[in-house]
Amino acid sequence: MVIANYVNDNQGQAVVNPSTPIPTPGQRTSPLPDELALIHTLYAALTAKDGFHDFLEALTTAINGVAAQLVVARKQPLQIDHLWHHGLSDEFLSWYLDNNMIAQDVVTNHATFQPPGLFHSALPLLPDFQPDKDYSRWENDQDMLDTAWLVVDSTDAHTFLLCVQRTVAQGPYLDTELRGLNRLVPHIRQAVQLHRQLDLRHQIVSSLATVIDLLPDPTFVLDTSGSVVCSNNAAQTLITQERSLAIEDDRFNFTESHLQDAFFRASVRIVRSSMGKEDYFSETLFLERPGRMPLAFVIRPIESQELTAGGALITVYDPVKRPLPSAEHIAIYFSLTHAEAQVCEGLVKGMDVQGISAFYGRAVSTVRFQIKQVFQKTGCSRQGELISRILSALLR
Repeated sequence: MVIANYVNDNQGQAVVNPSTPIPTPGQRTSPLPDELALIHTLYAALTAKDGFHDFLEALTTAINGVAAQLVVARKQPLQIDHLWHHGLSDEFLSWYLDNNMIAQDVVTNHATFQPPGLFHSALPLLPDFQPDKDYSRWENDQDMLDTAWLVVDSTDAHTFLLCVQRTVAQGPYLDTELRGLNRLVPHIRQAVQLHRQLDLRHQIVSSLATVIDLLPDPTFVLDTSGSVVCSNNAAQTLITQERSLAIEDDRFNFTESHLQDAFFRASVRIVRSSMGKEDYFSETLFLERPGRMPLAFVIRPIESQELTAGGALITVYDPVKRPLPSAEHIAIYFSLTHAEAQVCEGLVKGMDVQGISAFYGRAVSTVRFQIKQVFQKTGCSRQGELISRILSALLR
């Protein structure tokens, strides 16, 4: 946007104004004296409220420019979807955006369809550029001469374009200056890509948070690194009430070391499962509570899709607050015998094989045989998977 000052020659072609002062070859050979400070400001944009604004301001000053923009340009139809900027008046920006002047801008028309590369001057683009009178008037009013432009990134739908403008008084960009700017290109590209990933993660987390807030049971969402990215109100209440459970540095922390180890192993496998790196895997772990029935932590994969690379969904069931499935319901839903369903009811309550054996007065070998029968009928291969399926199916 706002790329160059020009006059029309006798054939109606746009050419650089011959009155423009051209710097001698020895001028401005060190355009980026504060390169490290610029890089620091660039990466600070990842957490700054104003995004890349401070970086654009610092870059404009360092390169002796007058204005700068980082544009997210949609390719079809050609339009601006997002914009960070420095040095342009609100009046000009309103006119430019309201009239979608990107469709007449020589830099954006050319650069939007180019692959990522290095910084270029806009001046070589001018001979074939024929703007209308309205655009020419506004460009001349701004007294712009040249633009250093960079295609930072490109997708099928969008181009991320960085532009730094100069006025007639500041002169065109020298090759040495463009080479100085190109030293920043790897950092600029990385910062923009990281910003996109963080922005996408924020969108995903916001969407997931909206969904899980509607769920009655404590629910947590883990990302692919095992960090808790969101939780609902019931989950936050649970954390404050259960002393043997905490979230520290966005990660689950159990006071029982064996449970901590089991959770780590399960979450790693489930995240890998969500990313398609192994077969579907779910698990159920129990947090023992003195004098009360244990909490059941059901961990299931969030399958990789367009919006998310994967992760895990953790639902915590408290039998004190919510009745667990009975043997009768389990038998009907999974087509089990009553005895097999009783074993399943015991597993769902957090009982082990010995506990079920003692509770129902059956031999341990009988209970083990019945569990194998249940595995065959349900297609499960582990107790944690079976419990997860039962709770998922019968707790609504």
